Amino acid sequence: RMLSRMQIENPKEIEAQERLRRAEAARKMNFQHSQVQAGATSEARKPAEAPKAETFIREERKVGRNEPCPCGSGKKYKQCCGRL
Repeated sequence: RMLSRMQIENPKEIEAQERLRRAEAARKMNFQHSQVQAGATSEARKPAEAPKAETFIREERKVGRNEPCPCGSGKKYKQCCGRL
């Protein structure tokens, strides 16, 4: 079955197809370096500064995984409100 489906290609045909494929790819890529460079300024190149993140501060103490749940169910925190 494999031998009956095989097609032998000429190396010259393969090279011609590769040249056509590369020419099409080059036409699709439209490099406009001079236009991009003229429009860009040094300010536009700088990354925007992200706002400073505030530190999270808990009002109550942290509940441990094996401590009783603060909701009053009687279960451990990890089995009640701390479950993922």
